Amino acid sequence: MRILNLKTPTDLNTLGNTLLKDPSATSATLERIKALNPHVADFQRLAAGTVLILPDAADLKPDVGSALGAEGFGDLALKASSGIRALATRAANRLDTLVADHAAVKDSLKAAAAKRLVESDPLLVQRLKAVDAQFKIDQKAAKEKKAQFDEIQKAAEEAFKRLLKLLGQ
Repeated sequence: MRILNLKTPTDLNTLGNTLLKDPSATSATLERIKALNPHVADFQRLAAGTVLILPDAADLKPDVGSALGAEGFGDLALKASSGIRALATRAANRLDTLVADHAAVKDSLKAAAAKRLVESDPLLVQRLKAVDAQFKIDQKAAKEKKAQFDEIQKAAEEAFKRLLKLLGQ
């Protein structure tokens, strides 16, 4: 397998001219490329920066793309998984910090002097209610972000497993 990072926008026909030894021949290789790259939504509009996995095929030019060994791909999978896990950990830590900060503020407002101060100022009561409402919004957002990162990590791991299977590993 090889990997190709597109430097300029292109489409499937132009890609065929670039990749195939004989671009005039119709090639099942282009269909194989499409099958190996389910992340590409539209092969008629390939953006610069798109990364394609190329099969080892006799009709591909030998100098196109970079070799993709299972070892390198496995390392990429580990790095991606590690990065996503680190993001999920940061989201979880953010949630823990929010909860701890909220608890500390609530505890400090339980003191008799603080209660008297709050009860004597209707504007302060409103602001504290607004802060509490914002905390709940932030807490919900942090929980959702952590759940999203967990889902992304699972999806990425499954995608890497499928790609490794395509590589025959």
